[in-house]
Amino acid sequence: MRKYRTALPPLDLLIFFEAAHRVGSFTGCATELHVSQAAVSKRIRQLEEWVGEPLFIRNGKRLETTQGGDQLYQSVGTALEFLRLGLDNLRENARRPLSIAANTVVGMFWLAPQLQAFGMSGDACPTRLTTSDNTNGLLSAKNDLLVLYSNGVIPGWQTTLLLHEEMAPMASPELARKLNADPTAPFSSLRSKDGPPILNYARGAPDWVDWRVWFSALSVGDLKDWRAEMLSTYSQTIGEAIRGNGIALGSIGLLQSELNAGRLVLLSKDILRTNRGYYLCRDDQSSLSEDARRLADFLETTAADQRAQLSRNQDFQRDRQK
Repeated sequence: MRKYRTALPPLDLLIFFEAAHRVGSFTGCATELHVSQAAVSKRIRQLEEWVGEPLFIRNGKRLETTQGGDQLYQSVGTALEFLRLGLDNLRENARRPLSIAANTVVGMFWLAPQLQAFGMSGDACPTRLTTSDNTNGLLSAKNDLLVLYSNGVIPGWQTTLLLHEEMAPMASPELARKLNADPTAPFSSLRSKDGPPILNYARGAPDWVDWRVWFSALSVGDLKDWRAEMLSTYSQTIGEAIRGNGIALGSIGLLQSELNAGRLVLLSKDILRTNRGYYLCRDDQSSLSEDARRLADFLETTAADQRAQLSRNQDFQRDRQK
């Protein structure tokens, strides 16, 4: 058994010794450590008594180290620096906010509001949200939790479904009124090359659903039948739709807050439901911290409540159409 308390001198003696050796004087050491010169002399004398030999040669105002002092300094300096680094790492981990990363669209439209709600709850803890459409980059970074667009199968990761992917035409309420849109009618009833554009975007991955994929999957027409405007990102199409500048293809689950607030409305009964969705992911080789577990529980519960509400709303709409 290692008995450091009896095998090592008090730590403050080593700290005083390291500073005195490094600056080359007891006066300089006292200034650096904010103590008196007498306090420095006392600690050095105690260390020399503990070691059993002198560590410094006092020659008037000059301070020289002995061979033993030089040897001890190498060990003490290395040990103190190693101890400092270890404590710094520990303190940094203790201060580090919980890191959660997500694909851009889910981070912007769904996750950020949930983190705000979590931050005002009794389980709140510091969090840091990172968003990117580079899924491989998100998976390789060191994050506590991820929310990713996926089919739920990610090797090396445990996944829990948060939201199904359900893609439907959406627009601002003002534009919907101009179009006389009926959410129980087919989207083809709105077809017009002279009307507002459908807002499309460049797909960042083969499995993303854009307007071309949507038309093809539902067999409800063709993109060529519409005036289309190509934008740079999916998020941009949603922003333009909210401003009344066209029709976006929106994810119902992700945009539920926009729909609930009346900033967007559904335009037709045509909804594409895929085998993909948004999943909460955690590394299956690492255990969650208590904070991460509480946040995961919060997100899973919130998403389950939202899915249940969406299901009730869709049942109600189907009953109206009968």
